[in-house]
Amino acid sequence: MENIEYSVPDEWYEGVYVDKAAPCRAGRPFSMVHNPRSKRAVLCIHGYTGYPGELVRPARELYEMGFDVYVPRLPGHGTTGKDFSRTKRRDWIGLAMNAARSLVKEYDSVDLVGHSMGGGIALIVASRLPEINRVVAVAPAVYAGEKLPVNPVLCKALALVKRRVRHEWKPDPSYRMYYEDAPADDMYLGGEYWSWIYVRQLIEIHYLMREAADGLTLIKAPTLVLLCEKDAVLGTAYGSFIAERMKNHADVRTIAAATHYVFYDIDKSAEEEAVKETVNFLL
Repeated sequence: MENIEYSVPDEWYEGVYVDKAAPCRAGRPFSMVHNPRSKRAVLCIHGYTGYPGELVRPARELYEMGFDVYVPRLPGHGTTGKDFSRTKRRDWIGLAMNAARSLVKEYDSVDLVGHSMGGGIALIVASRLPEINRVVAVAPAVYAGEKLPVNPVLCKALALVKRRVRHEWKPDPSYRMYYEDAPADDMYLGGEYWSWIYVRQLIEIHYLMREAADGLTLIKAPTLVLLCEKDAVLGTAYGSFIAERMKNHADVRTIAAATHYVFYDIDKSAEEEAVKETVNFLL
């Protein structure tokens, strides 16, 4: 892909878990920066057990519209399951906070785009950093009081004897990826991440979702929340909770026919709508 560099500033990873293994191709962090640099930057944040390559489509569109785009890799993601099992929410949020603070110093305007857990992290960053200009949270991981299949007490007990539990997974070629040589890393990532439930990390995302919910009233940046009609992971019921908490600061919309993985969706019209809504809101 043209105009892409597979790196972000090293200092963003200071103070967070340092992975032992190198990332796979899909897991490489990347940036797309104009020469001369734009005055506006977008920080894109991927989701739980996800990787930067999932955000190529919106990153490319935003770059073409004049933004400098940065897509870091969250610690423990895109490398190995062993690395993932050693990370916590403080590492995932810490990386995003480091990146956002750095960009705020360098650009006139900084926006956030987050998907799934990355959407929850984007909301947490915006609640802590008033300099953020705008936020797009796509299928964001936010705890709205609904019953979740996560019992922290039982998970903590299980974690004493098991690091991970086998989970059935198989690739679905209906989803079209956009990263370089896609879907070359699908089976590898499936074997390391999606074929397992990592017990301690399940607890971590549970509390991350609670933290995202607690910070909603503190966000003053205009925020677009995109829900996915066919989201089998998070559903859409929590949209009203976000709208109520954020009041006039949030625009909550639902993308018809979209699955949780809307930026590389089975339904291409849903994917197009999600990308268009994201770009238009930030413009």
